Amino acid sequence: MPSLALLLVVGLGVALTGGLLVFAQRALHGQEQEALAQQMVRARELASGLGSQLHAAEQLLDSLASLAGPLRERQEVEALLHRMLASAPKHVIHGLGVWFEPGQFAPGVHYMGPYIHQDQILSYQWSTAVYDYPRQDWYRQAWLRGEQISITEPYFDMGQTYVSLTRAFFDDQGRQRGVVSVDLILPMVGEVVRQANVSPTESLYLVSPHGMLIAHPRGEELLTWARGHGRSPRSLAELTLEDLGTWEHAHGLDRGWWTTQVSVPNSGWRVFASTKEDTLFSDVRRQRSFLVALGVLLWMGLGASGIVMARSERTRALIRTLAERQRQEEERLRLLAQVQRRSAELQTIIESMVEAVVVVGTEGRVTLANRAALTLFGKASSAGSDLDTSYWAHPPQGVDGQELAFDTLPLARALRGEQVNDSELVITQPPQNRKRILRVNAAPIRDESGRVVAAVTVSRDITQAVELERLQSEFVKMAAHELKTPLAVMKSFAQLACRTAHPAPALRRLLEGISRGADRMDRVVRTLLDASQLQLGRLHFEKKELRLRALVEAAAASTAAHHPSHPIHMLPGPDAWVLGDRARLVQVLTELMDNAARYSAAGTPVEVSLHVEGEEVEISIRDEGIGISEEQRERLFERFYRPHAGTPHDRGGMGLGLYLSRGILLLHEGRVELESREGEGTHVRVRLPMLPEQQPTPEVVSMQDREPLGADLGA
Repeated sequence: MPSLALLLVVGLGVALTGGLLVFAQRALHGQEQEALAQQMVRARELASGLGSQLHAAEQLLDSLASLAGPLRERQEVEALLHRMLASAPKHVIHGLGVWFEPGQFAPGVHYMGPYIHQDQILSYQWSTAVYDYPRQDWYRQAWLRGEQISITEPYFDMGQTYVSLTRAFFDDQGRQRGVVSVDLILPMVGEVVRQANVSPTESLYLVSPHGMLIAHPRGEELLTWARGHGRSPRSLAELTLEDLGTWEHAHGLDRGWWTTQVSVPNSGWRVFASTKEDTLFSDVRRQRSFLVALGVLLWMGLGASGIVMARSERTRALIRTLAERQRQEEERLRLLAQVQRRSAELQTIIESMVEAVVVVGTEGRVTLANRAALTLFGKASSAGSDLDTSYWAHPPQGVDGQELAFDTLPLARALRGEQVNDSELVITQPPQNRKRILRVNAAPIRDESGRVVAAVTVSRDITQAVELERLQSEFVKMAAHELKTPLAVMKSFAQLACRTAHPAPALRRLLEGISRGADRMDRVVRTLLDASQLQLGRLHFEKKELRLRALVEAAAASTAAHHPSHPIHMLPGPDAWVLGDRARLVQVLTELMDNAARYSAAGTPVEVSLHVEGEEVEISIRDEGIGISEEQRERLFERFYRPHAGTPHDRGGMGLGLYLSRGILLLHEGRVELESREGEGTHVRVRLPMLPEQQPTPEVVSMQDREPLGADLGA
């Protein structure tokens, strides 16, 4: 009997010891992970604080880039730098610079780079290079990265250590003009790191992307050590992580320390946290000692110790911990079920969409396609298929009929980080090989760090809409042709009656009214016919070399005859030759001048002038009329759009004049630009390519039967 009891006690002891070992292993591992997590939290808090300072500088840099883009006067650039520096935190921002690409600022100025420091402007303006900033690494890196912000490695200048934030800036046409820069004072960053170091058993320090030390709590000791070994660093930023490792080894600091690192968002900087293992894992070691003692006590008094332990606070704490973990597991399962439910709802929404939705991973493999995508693209869009394989099976085309290269597809562009809006393309729909016209939007999908991990496209079939647009244009063309003949008959009969019957004055006025009405209807018909022909790409041109000033004067004289209360001032200026259709160009200029006069108060002038800029000639038309609001300007060149319809300023018309003008200029390789403020007038610029002064034999160029211009003319 005693042997059996002994066996039972031993067996119970072995079972309890095994359970204690399993519990010890899990508890110690959990405490180790908690200690490492706390160390990571401290490093991330410092990285977040540094990221906030960098974010403020990035916002300042973005503001400077957006405001500097349209400036073309040195005084304006310097005034902008003064304002931006005045609003910047002076303890962090050292200076601001706007560096123009050579030849991009003003004629005769090749290099232009205003830089402000402590309210002092240094303007590097030369016709030849002195400080050749376009060849500097910081400038070229920012120029290549475009709108993305670059951060330079630390550098020492004027007794301080700095880093520069740089990015390219653009003009109002979206063309790059140069690079803007914001210089940060690194000692201020070092102060943030110093304040984060609150314990002698832990060091938090900051390192650049190339391993240069930006800030370290024992930076002075590092500099003294480096100078004592034949080095002559002027600042901590001239020492590297390798130098730090050598110094730590020399002082016995490379053993017994645990180091982790995190990244500062959007900068490439790294925050290192190095903690003494004795301090970091002190709770773990105390727990291990306690568990060893507990095992000894277990074997010394198994029965009594079991009862005491069952009643002890530590056991109750363990039970509460286990209950808390059970609760956490139940909460995790609840959240998982909620995520699965939301995922199912999202999947249902995507499947019920009329638009075709396709998601592709970075490796080019389709990961999601809804029912509409499978109907539109067939098996080529099913999950698991490759984007390039489906491309070679049925390569899409542009609306002009040209086959699109794989790299120009909206999905391929989105995988490169681009946002694609309202791109139109033609696909061959299997299995009947029907042609379908799609309007596609694509966007990249990014992770928390901003890296592109996938791309999504939403495609809508607009084949019927395009066909309806074509039928509408054909109908307008047919109706216009049918109306021309009866109008001509009406006008002829009215004129014949006036000439032969010698009617009474009252009847003559009626006949003249009929003739004027026929003329007006004829103009409406011709305008509708022109708009239809332009939409279908069949507007006829007879191009030859023309003296532009004569065309402008003819349009000005015609406008002045129709608006005698509005003086048309033709300003003196150069002349130029262009290749174009005389009647169509006069039509455009008359329409623009007529608008300027119609929407201006009686007696106010309309100024017309010519300017030569490079290989282009500009016709400028400026009025002091009612102007156009910003939201109206966005639709001004659409067909049938009348910005003042239903207002006291409504002057009638069909809303086709500006649409036709823009289309005719595009077919002359020209363009029209409009600036206006409501209540302050409008300024219109027409730009055409200029011919050389030596004129060859005039040549007539027919522009009939061209491809449709729907996309170019905002159809």
